[in-house]
Amino acid sequence: MTFSAEAWERAAPWYDAILAHPFVRELGAGTLDRGIFLRYIVDDAHYLSRYSRALATTAARWPDPAGSAVIARFAAGAVEAERELHKTLLDDAGRDVDDLAAEPTPTCLAYVNTLQSDASLAPVAVSLAGLLPCFRIYNEVGQQLAGVLAEQPEHPYAAWLSMYGDPAFAEDTRRAETLADEHLDADPGAHAAMHDAYARAVRFEWMFWDASWRGESWPDAAGAA
Repeated sequence: MTFSAEAWERAAPWYDAILAHPFVRELGAGTLDRGIFLRYIVDDAHYLSRYSRALATTAARWPDPAGSAVIARFAAGAVEAERELHKTLLDDAGRDVDDLAAEPTPTCLAYVNTLQSDASLAPVAVSLAGLLPCFRIYNEVGQQLAGVLAEQPEHPYAAWLSMYGDPAFAEDTRRAETLADEHLDADPGAHAAMHDAYARAVRFEWMFWDASWRGESWPDAAGAA
């Protein structure tokens, strides 16, 4: 079994928990409160800018030029395609993606700071392993939910569902996983650390949905006193 297949198999309980989360269930049903969805989009915009930097750093360190070019394309694509989705959704709500007043949630910063730290300091295979769950989980959730568009063409979150249910996104996911699998073949000593990074990111993915659902925010001094 390849690394990516084994890592995804181990992640099954957390993926089931993601599908069962009320945020994801209501997103698919089209009943998710718009305010909660926009809160998530703002946090995701903060996440994306930092995630793309982690991809770019990983690309710069990748030992194989062809693989480095692929990861660099992912970094550019994350900025271009997903940022455009965020911009469209926030424009519709009268907000500017380049001027987000809300700061990232604690969960968002903990997640992306972990990815950026690994991208700079961990073995490069470990860095990529931690970046994979964002690809795989969004691909799986997108495909799981995209089927509702045939029955609900006016689905309120159709743009989001179409983005992550797109076969092109699935192809990018497979390519990223293949790079990790090929690198592990050349560096089998990284196996355990790669699994640790992957599992940690999977848990962060659940926490990210949950933070938006709960309206997670930073405490203020008055409330902490």
